[in-house]
Amino acid sequence: MTHTLTIEAKNEADFALVKELAERLGLSTKETHQKRLSKAESLALLDKVAGSWEGPETGDEINEMIRNSRLSGNRDVEL
Repeated sequence: MTHTLTIEAKNEADFALVKELAERLGLSTKETHQKRLSKAESLALLDKVAGSWEGPETGDEINEMIRNSRLSGNRDVEL
């Protein structure tokens, strides 16, 4: 039976340590590395997924509508 363990390392040193341990134990390893986007690529992606609002309201009016529609107050909850 094969078991798979996924470990996400945030730095090279941690990654190398875990990989070396697996190899010392005689376990097979398979690496995948996520490509980091450049700033230009990130901004281009944001432009693709970010929408816009079209309407007669200004940005300030929309912000005021959001603030006024919030419900906040005392709640009868025992913690």
